[in-house]
Amino acid sequence: MKKVIAGVVVGFLLVGSNVYGAEDQVTDPNSELYDATRLIEETEYELTEENSEKALLQDEFADDRLEEAEVVLKEGDQELAEELLEDYDEHVQQIEEDLDAAKEAGEETAEVEEIVADNTEKRSTQLKALLEREDLPEQAKAGIAKALANQEKAALKRAEAQVKEDELEEIDVEDTDENEEEITEKLEDEAEKAEEEAEKAKEETEEAQVKAEKKAEKAQVKAEEKAEKAREKAEEKAEKAREKAEEKAEKAREKAEEKAERAREKAEEEAERAREKAEEEAEEAREKAEEEAEEEEETEEQDKGNKGRGSENSNRP
Repeated sequence: MKKVIAGVVVGFLLVGSNVYGAEDQVTDPNSELYDATRLIEETEYELTEENSEKALLQDEFADDRLEEAEVVLKEGDQELAEELLEDYDEHVQQIEEDLDAAKEAGEETAEVEEIVADNTEKRSTQLKALLEREDLPEQAKAGIAKALANQEKAALKRAEAQVKEDELEEIDVEDTDENEEEITEKLEDEAEKAEEEAEKAKEETEEAQVKAEKKAEKAQVKAEEKAEKAREKAEEKAEKAREKAEEKAEKAREKAEEKAERAREKAEEEAERAREKAEEEAEEAREKAEEEAEEEEETEEQDKGNKGRGSENSNRP
């Protein structure tokens, strides 16, 4: 299956390797090209035969994963950053496995180990710098601290193996005339010394990890306190806004009541004026009716008087 995959991807490598190799910057894990770059990595690793070269490739991949984790952390993608840091741990572990396989196969590893050691130191500096950042969430810092601890353990293991190898070479050169018992005793002493140094380094690593965890815990407490203050501030702001809204509503209500009162008073005044006007008109109509009635009475009396005089005149000879 691997041969089939390799055959398919080799063509892609020939076409796309110019772009892949020309880019100094790490491909954004959220880009469309990212899956292709990871496939190229896997294929290149599978096609590499020497274990020491495989170790160098894993070293490069570890660099890329760490750079990619920094990219997505800047973008705020914490979940993807954690996945990349887990991949980073796997690369670090694979470096050690490939170096062990190279030594078993009799390959020269001194130069490769020196390159890996230099790059490991640089990556440790990067990881420690990430732990110092205050803008990163605590969960992300926990993953970074774990990656740093795993890397330091791998470096310690590699250093222990190198010490033992150097000691054996030294014994072969300087102590060829010593008897087997003396050689064994010296080996045991050196092994004990190396074990003590390894234990000390382990303690220092654990201490650094504990320190990082404590710092992360303090940062988490600080973040929680900051969040609590922000929440309280938001609640105070909301309370002030509510009080302001209530005051505004109360003023609007009072203003509406005042307006309604003025409208009611105005309506009452208009009704009073209309009533007075109606009464005046009624009074005028009554007076006019009385005047007309008086005029009719006077007219009737005049008519009666005229009739009486007419009768008297008709009776005269």
